[in-house]
Amino acid sequence: MRYMKANESGLTLIELITVVSIFSIIVLIAVPKTDFFNAKTSEMRLKMLAYELISDIRYVQYKNIYENESLYLTIQTDHKGYYINKPGTMVKRVKTKKFPDGITMYSDNSAQISFSNQGAPIPGGCTISLLNSNKRLDITILPATGRVMIKGNY
Repeated sequence: MRYMKANESGLTLIELITVVSIFSIIVLIAVPKTDFFNAKTSEMRLKMLAYELISDIRYVQYKNIYENESLYLTIQTDHKGYYINKPGTMVKRVKTKKFPDGITMYSDNSAQISFSNQGAPIPGGCTISLLNSNKRLDITILPATGRVMIKGNY
C-alpha cells in the first residue's frame, strides 16, 4: 500500500468542487443564449417546421405518382397547422400537424394542395408562407413540375 508523503500535494474535494463550479459559470456566460423554445422568435424552429412541411408535400406528391393514392394537404382554417387527407366517401385524415403558438401558415391561392398522377400540382403552383414575429419563409410549388423549394435566404 502506498502512503502520501508530506511533500506530495493533491486536490481536496472542496478544491475540486470550487474549480468545477467556476468553470461551469464561465461556460454558461460564454455560451450564447438561444431562443429555440420561443416559437414566436425562433428562426431555427421556423426552418424545422418548413422542412417538415416540404417533406409532407413531397410525401403527398409521391403517393399520387407512385402509389396512385389521391392524398391532399389542407391548411387549417385558423392557419396554425395543416392536415393530410385521403378522399373517399368518408375523408380519412392521414396526418394532423399543429404549429406552436406564434407560427402561422398562409397560401397565396388555395387552402388545398393536391397533385396529379404526373406529379404536377392541381390546379397549379402556389406559394405557402410560414411566419413568426421575426421571419417569413416562402415555400414554392412550381406549376409544371411540382418541384417544392424554399425561396429566399434560409
